[in-house]
Amino acid sequence: MPKTLAVASLKGGVGKTTTCTNLAAYVAAMGIPTLLVDLDVQGGVRFGVGLDDYAGATLEDVLLRGRPPAEALIMTNRAELSVVLSGRFATDQSLEAYERAFEQDVTWLARLLPHFATADFTPQLILLDTPAGLGAIATSAMVAADGLILPVQCEPLSLRTLPPMLRRVLEVKSKYNPELNIEGVLLTMCAERQPAAADVARQVREAFPGGLVFDTVIPRHEELSISFAVGTPAVTLKTRAAGAQAYIQLGREVIMRLPEE
Repeated sequence: MPKTLAVASLKGGVGKTTTCTNLAAYVAAMGIPTLLVDLDVQGGVRFGVGLDDYAGATLEDVLLRGRPPAEALIMTNRAELSVVLSGRFATDQSLEAYERAFEQDVTWLARLLPHFATADFTPQLILLDTPAGLGAIATSAMVAADGLILPVQCEPLSLRTLPPMLRRVLEVKSKYNPELNIEGVLLTMCAERQPAAADVARQVREAFPGGLVFDTVIPRHEELSISFAVGTPAVTLKTRAAGAQAYIQLGREVIMRLPEE
């Protein structure tokens, strides 16, 4: 059985998609079959892995038009990395229908994920990129996941989003998914020389017991933004840059926690 991790946050702009694309690219490069599923209607994964010209089937087609899941599975040119994109959402009606479908059944995604395995591709790790907030799509990801990666930007406002997120985790555990756990809190966009950033990092590490905060801290670094412009994750674009090195270290932490195959 693959391990499924959802990357989720109440706040937008904390690095969810950057984390998903770089983590997926690194783990796959280490020879571990990895599936990256973009649930966010903004579709950032499309640009992060260089699929902006892709015109095939998406999760929108599976959910709303009955297309077989295998048709939405994109085998990328990166070894062991496959992707499912959220959709194109050409009209407001299609966007509303997509979101409404998750609202009607938050267990749908959990039932769907096993069907992305094929004779040619069986993932060992599934990463779910979620929209900001605690809506039905993010909740569906929690229902489907084994663990959560919770990015916290190193600034006070982001820190304040943790308590309501933790309350939602407990709610999902009690109602739908008793096996859901926190894989780790991830400190992102950290300018370590700024006192406020250092204070947030300190508070997070003091608030959570050992092992629930990743050792890796993601710095605020330019190449992480540039990588989206060129459609290549930083871990394969500029491997020696600070941001890429941080995600490589995070990838090693995640791999160490994968079940042995």
